[in-house]
Amino acid sequence: MRFTWITKTNQWLKHHPWDTALMLSLGLIGLVTGWWASVIILDDALITYRVAENLASGRGFVYNLGERVQVTTTPLYALVLAGGTWLFGSAIRAELALNIGLAALIPILAYDLGRRLSGRITGLAGALLLTLSPMLVMAFSMESYLYVFLILVSIEAYTITRLPLAGALAGITALVRGDGVLLGISVLIYDFLAQRRLRWRLIIPAIGIPAIWYLFAFIYYGSPFPATLGAKMAQGEFNWLGVRFLDGLLAHWHRWTHEPGNEILYLIPVLMILGLIPVIRSERRWLIMIGRDVLYVTAFVGLGVPTAEWYYAPLMPGVALLTARGIQFAAENLTRLGYKSSGRQPSASGGYYLAQYIIAAILTTTLFIAVYPITLGLVQQNPDWKAKVYPDAARWIADNTSASASLATIDIGHLGYWSGRHIIDIVGLAQPDVAAQIARGDFGYAIRHYQPDMVLIGYSWIPEVQTTDWFQASYIPRHIFKFKTLDEPLLLFTRREGVKVQPDPIPATAIRPMNVDFNRQITLTGYHLNQALTPGSSLLLTLFWQVTAPLEVDFTVFVQLVDANNNIVAQKDSRPQFGFYGTPSWQPGEQVIDLHPVSLPDTIPPGHYDLLVGFYESDTGLRLQILDKAGVFQSDHIRLEDIEIQAP
Repeated sequence: MRFTWITKTNQWLKHHPWDTALMLSLGLIGLVTGWWASVIILDDALITYRVAENLASGRGFVYNLGERVQVTTTPLYALVLAGGTWLFGSAIRAELALNIGLAALIPILAYDLGRRLSGRITGLAGALLLTLSPMLVMAFSMESYLYVFLILVSIEAYTITRLPLAGALAGITALVRGDGVLLGISVLIYDFLAQRRLRWRLIIPAIGIPAIWYLFAFIYYGSPFPATLGAKMAQGEFNWLGVRFLDGLLAHWHRWTHEPGNEILYLIPVLMILGLIPVIRSERRWLIMIGRDVLYVTAFVGLGVPTAEWYYAPLMPGVALLTARGIQFAAENLTRLGYKSSGRQPSASGGYYLAQYIIAAILTTTLFIAVYPITLGLVQQNPDWKAKVYPDAARWIADNTSASASLATIDIGHLGYWSGRHIIDIVGLAQPDVAAQIARGDFGYAIRHYQPDMVLIGYSWIPEVQTTDWFQASYIPRHIFKFKTLDEPLLLFTRREGVKVQPDPIPATAIRPMNVDFNRQITLTGYHLNQALTPGSSLLLTLFWQVTAPLEVDFTVFVQLVDANNNIVAQKDSRPQFGFYGTPSWQPGEQVIDLHPVSLPDTIPPGHYDLLVGFYESDTGLRLQILDKAGVFQSDHIRLEDIEIQAP
């Protein structure tokens, strides 16, 4: 059966050279457009990338390790990217290869579907408009290209009466996103109304495939629905973003049509209405796509879902192809009217069809020229501020905090993927119980309830949380991220006790290596001291500790600057990392970078001094011993010699 279909396809390609040439050309255009759009990496896409890489590495179909929560809304996309991770080494590379490939296939499918439904003009114009659709391109890194591909191929399979295949593809589409079930519903309703009977070859795979997933999700996660669904509905109920699904759609339309010279875009709804005329008259298979789009918009409006860039892409096949059907309808009727006005009868002549193609080409080119600058502007705006800011902040967190620390934030895509930290999502995408609190406007619940080690938010974000007594009593800012592309800094808060945050890295060549053993528990592996010390300045000593054994005692680090007679001329005692990361929290095997500023008196004479460094118990004052290789006591401090204080 499969080889028969392949043989028929080859025969069709041989006997339809123009169609084959058009498909190849459209595929090339789509390939170029996909590569062009590949700079777009939306923050939410990286949520699925992280799930895919966890799955590929055998850590489970999860976002946070050890938490069976269905965070991604697109299980099929995650599965495909997991396979791609094995092949390409990362989900990001797999996404790039997949979506560029789909960008080439989508216009080919759109052309063939439009050709089968109404004619070549519809197929060609629809494929071109869909390829350059700004609402498809803006969702490049998401599952949208896979979604659009499956919508087209499912309807195509039904159109050529491959019922089991059409049912299976419709069922698979439901695994791309939950709202994908609307395609299966539309296909099944249309088929029943058209045939007046139930065709189980179509029904069983269309229902069975998503049912298998929902059963698995119920067993594996405890719920068939992703946590994201509840979070988005809660955000919609609270209207946190202030823009709902339909408002966002209209806002895009208003912005694009009010740009100078873009009034021609009003031609699109006119052409769509014209395209409905032949649909109502005779071309009823269009109702599958139109019905799906109506169900889609109704569901999103009814649920009160807030706007998101990728929510509009699944509507674009219907919009592009129905607009193209309007172009064909207008071309046919304008040609017919032109012939009649000149006293000639319309006939199936070469000139008659040429006139139709010329009119269709003018209309398509006009829309293409109007849409291109919009899509170009979207591409030029990317990478967006999140893609420019969050990866660097996340990598800093990965390099300068404990791997076991948890991080609470609002945008969990880039930050979760690049930091590798356990994520607490303030708005509820990763923790199902947060959604109900968000619906009530309580944005502090996730932090209060889960007590994350770190919180990363903008300087003025969620002030109703930052200004509360409980937040200020529990958290303190430890690091500031400043970016040119962000108007305000990001603040990294941590709990006041037990959280490691390393200072900015020091070049290895500037670190003076050492190997000092403090009681087989801590090793001083090196230090760095700022240069050009003068009276009244600050001595900045950075100590590099390597933890070799668990520490139950809360030690204080002392730093003493002494003269030639061992008189203390400056001193600073502090628990490590300014008291925020006490030694009982240190874990064997980790490195702790510990900065100690010591203020020098204005009256200190220029000359050479030594630094004494060591530990003592905070409660008793007993010092931690320094041992040699044989374990014999050597001293209770280390002496860093020849510290020069220069004359001002």
